[in-house]
Amino acid sequence: MIRNLLFDWSGTLADDLGPVLKATNLIFREYGRRDLTLEEFRTHFRLPFSGFYAELLPEATLEGLEPLYEKFFAGLHDEVELLPGAREILTFCQHSGRRTFLLSTIKPDHFAAQAGRLGVQDAFEHPYVGIMDKREKIREILATHDLDPTETAFVGDMVHDIETARHGGVMSIALLTGFDRLEKLAPARPDAILTGLPALQKLLGGMTVISS
Repeated sequence: MIRNLLFDWSGTLADDLGPVLKATNLIFREYGRRDLTLEEFRTHFRLPFSGFYAELLPEATLEGLEPLYEKFFAGLHDEVELLPGAREILTFCQHSGRRTFLLSTIKPDHFAAQAGRLGVQDAFEHPYVGIMDKREKIREILATHDLDPTETAFVGDMVHDIETARHGGVMSIALLTGFDRLEKLAPARPDAILTGLPALQKLLGGMTVISS
C-alpha cells in the first residue's frame, strides 16, 4: 500500500506551464532570441533547467538568468491555478491518513505566493522547495521522515521526476498534465503513467492507512 506521497508542484499539482513559457520567452527576447512555441518548449525543457539554457541560450549565465526570471514571473503568479483534482487528492490523502510532502524546484517565495493564494500551503507535512536536482534530495527526505521506500511514491510530470523516484527506490507515477509529453515520459519507464490526479486517487483506492 502507498502510505506516503511526494508531489512535484509545477505541472503536477499546479497548472503553470503557460506562465513559465511566458517568462521564459521574455528572457529569450532579452537576449535577442525569438519566442519558443509551446511544443518547442516542451520538447527542449528539462531539469535541472541549467541544461535547457546551456543548449538554447549558451551565452547566458545562471547568475544573469535568476533576476530576469524573478522580474518576468513576478506578474504571472495569479495566472497559476490548481490542476483538476489537486485539491481533492490532497484532501483525500489527509482523510485517508497518508503522509504528503512536496519536492519541487519552485522557488520558496513563488511557492508561498501560489500555494497561499490557492489555499494549499499547509497541505504538506514538509515542503521541500528550491531543489535544483531532486535526485540529490530524495534519499535525505526518506531518511529524515523515516519513510519506507516500498510504501512511498513520487508523483511528477517530467522525466527528471521519474529519475528521482528511481534514485530513491520509490514508486514513480508520471502524470500527463504538465511539461513532458507522453513521448518523453514513456521511454523513461515510470511505474505508472496517468492522465491526471483523479486517476491517481482511483489508483490509490479508498482504503484508509492505519498507523502502526
